[in-house]
Amino acid sequence: MRALGNSVVTLCLSLLSFGHIQAKPDLKWWQTTIVYQIYPRSFKDSDGDGVGDLKGIISKLDHFVYLGVQAIWLSPFYKSPNKDFGYDISNHTDVDPLFGDLDDVTELIEECHKRDIKVIIDFVPNHTSDLHPWFQASIKKQEPYTDFYVWTDGKTGPDGARTKPNNWLGVFGGEVWKWNDERKQFYYHAFVEEQPDLNYRNPKVVDEMNKVIDFWMKMGVDGIRVDAITNLIETEDIFQDEPRSYKPGVPPFQYEYLDHIYTSNLPEIRGAIRGWRNVMDKHSQKDGLERFMVVEFYDTPEKRNAYLDYGVHLPFNFDLIEPIGIRPESGGRQIRDLVDIEYANLPQNSWPNFVMGNHDRKRITKKRGARAANAFNMLLLTLKGTPTTYYGEEIGMEEIHVSFEDTQDPWGLNYGKERYEEFSRDPCRSPLQWNDGYQSGFTTANKPWLPVHPNYKTLNIQTQMASNDLSPIQLYSQLARLRQEPSFQYGDLFYSVVNDNIFSYVRQTEGQPQYLVTINFGKSKSIDDYTSSVNGREGKVIAHTGNFNEQNMKIDLSKIVLKPDQGLVLEVLSNKDEL
Repeated sequence: MRALGNSVVTLCLSLLSFGHIQAKPDLKWWQTTIVYQIYPRSFKDSDGDGVGDLKGIISKLDHFVYLGVQAIWLSPFYKSPNKDFGYDISNHTDVDPLFGDLDDVTELIEECHKRDIKVIIDFVPNHTSDLHPWFQASIKKQEPYTDFYVWTDGKTGPDGARTKPNNWLGVFGGEVWKWNDERKQFYYHAFVEEQPDLNYRNPKVVDEMNKVIDFWMKMGVDGIRVDAITNLIETEDIFQDEPRSYKPGVPPFQYEYLDHIYTSNLPEIRGAIRGWRNVMDKHSQKDGLERFMVVEFYDTPEKRNAYLDYGVHLPFNFDLIEPIGIRPESGGRQIRDLVDIEYANLPQNSWPNFVMGNHDRKRITKKRGARAANAFNMLLLTLKGTPTTYYGEEIGMEEIHVSFEDTQDPWGLNYGKERYEEFSRDPCRSPLQWNDGYQSGFTTANKPWLPVHPNYKTLNIQTQMASNDLSPIQLYSQLARLRQEPSFQYGDLFYSVVNDNIFSYVRQTEGQPQYLVTINFGKSKSIDDYTSSVNGREGKVIAHTGNFNEQNMKIDLSKIVLKPDQGLVLEVLSNKDEL
């Protein structure tokens, strides 16, 4: 990771109109909003079965009005046997009864649009459930489904026995070739065995998945988040072993043991994406409403940015999550370096984005402690670019502990009792904490699908909204509205003081106030002079992380004192300005 030198960096980022203050651009809706990820199972249960559902989401849409969020992204709600919590889909154009029905989707979209909230849904193109009618027909070699999946006879040993064709490993670990005794062939599954991979070298598969996109566009959704895009296509010659990665400490069972040159990020993915984008663009041309595509992508910035040329609007930027990501020891310089990966590598005229958590990764409070939640929300919501918030981050939710015996996530179960906690995603998927009542207001059931965190009595939405002291949700809402200011919505970003503790930056655009954002991500108090990077010597507090004694005060920018996990947003005052 490249060093940027001095602690005060006045470098204007190359993508942000080098050398001058940027004029107002023509921004699309997905560039001006926060994207809020809803994990439907864990958001709100309306029928008392212990699992969140679509009617539950509908009942809580005013939560987003309060927050200032104008786009929601729903994880899968499709018909599914739920071997991987809805990512094993048995019908891509229907709703699992666990969550409701298509009428509920229609109502959800209509109610969202009434509130000026866009709806983004998960699109899972890589695989289906093994109970999908396509796969069942493919087993029987019924046309046109015979080659809808990746089938092979495998290799034949000296004794005539059939063996798998290669050494490939699954994303969740272990074997990827499953023998089907009825068809007498192996099928490929990059994830669990109940999720056979579709064969995108078959034009009929491509056409069917384009029809899925068309269906949801007609339903009125505003965008899609594409799941597991890098796994979409495998090499034609499947009789090739993938090489060792030689990553230290990785056992042969684990996905990272191999370098996935034949199964990940193949160039043919471009054609599939262009097809999906064409379908979406046709709808946009008909009604003038912008449709949006974001893809899940864990890889280098160079590889993810190539997807911008493929037709996606954004490839998710997970630099704050991995491979290095935010860690317990990450101070100001380290956080700056992680942020700078996106800015320094983004192609000209492209739009940045930042993600700090999701349904597959540990919550920020697990990595940095509960008291750091406000500081990291301040970071996420004041950077230039589209932020994505995982449900519960607005109140600083913490992870639950789940024993191996109660673990439900197949990724964790695959690694057994000794290692399940490294991989299980259950702890970050606990029910959203609405109030201090029974089951925190999530459900009336005796037992929700995952336990509610025991701290719900004090950490919940209702209590934080009513708090006389600045709470995480109040700060979140304040920052969301601050993002509508031109300087934050599209203004340039300049680094200011950066040291072992502090990461700070200036946001500004022509004719608008200049703002300084400064946050102490370190382990000790920091006293710093910011005057060389701003146009004044005093600042007015616009927002703070809630662990200060005063508010709406004038601060001397030559001597700002910040303790760990403290952050400020200041409007910079020129010498002639008055409070």
